[in-house]
Amino acid sequence: MKKASKVAFIAKPLAIAAVMAGACASAQAQTNVTVYGRIDAGINYQSNQAGANGSRGSKWGIDGNEWGTSMFGFKGTEDLGGGLKAIFTIESGFDASNGSVNSSSSNPGILWSRRSFVGLSGSAGTLKVGKDLAIQSDPIWALDPTGQQALSTATLVKERNWPQTNNMVSYESPNFGGFTATVMHGFGEAAGSFTKGVPTATGVVSNNGSRDGISLAYVQPTYELRAIYDVQRDTNGQYSTLFNSSKELTLGGTLTIDKLKLFAGYENLRANSVATGNPDRANHYWLGANYQITPALTLIGAAYHVNVNAGVGSANLFVLGGNYSLSKRTLLYATVGTVRNGANSDFSVEYGGGGIKGQNQQAFYTGISHSF
Repeated sequence: MKKASKVAFIAKPLAIAAVMAGACASAQAQTNVTVYGRIDAGINYQSNQAGANGSRGSKWGIDGNEWGTSMFGFKGTEDLGGGLKAIFTIESGFDASNGSVNSSSSNPGILWSRRSFVGLSGSAGTLKVGKDLAIQSDPIWALDPTGQQALSTATLVKERNWPQTNNMVSYESPNFGGFTATVMHGFGEAAGSFTKGVPTATGVVSNNGSRDGISLAYVQPTYELRAIYDVQRDTNGQYSTLFNSSKELTLGGTLTIDKLKLFAGYENLRANSVATGNPDRANHYWLGANYQITPALTLIGAAYHVNVNAGVGSANLFVLGGNYSLSKRTLLYATVGTVRNGANSDFSVEYGGGGIKGQNQQAFYTGISHSF
């Protein structure tokens, strides 16, 4: 790419963001608009990584999404009367280590890479239309002892529970004494089929098939129970890859006892249209705890186990960490973990790939996260 093209590519999303910020200022009289975000950056170490000419070695670097996704967004509401409100959210992820606008490998170069929806909210519930995180994203975050860090429930399912949903419509029920239900459908938008999807240019958006999901939650002050079922189809309307286009069931809960919070979860993946010989089933389990030593300091411990059929076998992930709040908005963190692969499994210690069949990896990262 020529230098001028690179400059234009970088300038375009920045110009759009600037225009949006100006528009928000002028819209305050009609709509309550909030600018929000988070920036996360730290030092990251991973052992046993791929090097030049097939070599292996340790890798040090600065990363921008280890504790949580760096992001910025705009959200707003307008009171329509009678308890009904119009709502909108546009939100983009970015990498604080180099400033690139993205949120994941499935959304390179897309400005509003995480959310871009509009809807209505009132006593009858909330309706959203546009793009949002997948239906399992928020529930799985609540069930994860690490809060969905780079070492988390996403690691041993190769990010299966992290995608966004394009072309979606969702409905969330009112809260009935702690019980809520959410349903979501993502349209594939292929002519002549309700389940197939339209392929897009390579490297733009992966897994562009249709999606469906339902999430049930019962949340009380000292405990919560959650169940999530979702399906992600490929562009042919099939469940063809276990960690991408598949059926997913997640069950779990938390229990808070004074300063101690306990976590437990189970995730089952099935893909009944995979090519012969490839894995079509995985079972993922985890246990963990958070302990608040002081109002500012929380210790984290978690263990994850996955078992995959078709000879892939099992892997374990063990994580220890700590969060220290300097204020309500600024957090210091440090996390260490190890993945222990079976003879035929190749999970990486952090999400995003790079695992080696039958070999183990270690990771350590520490950094700072600021929300605004």
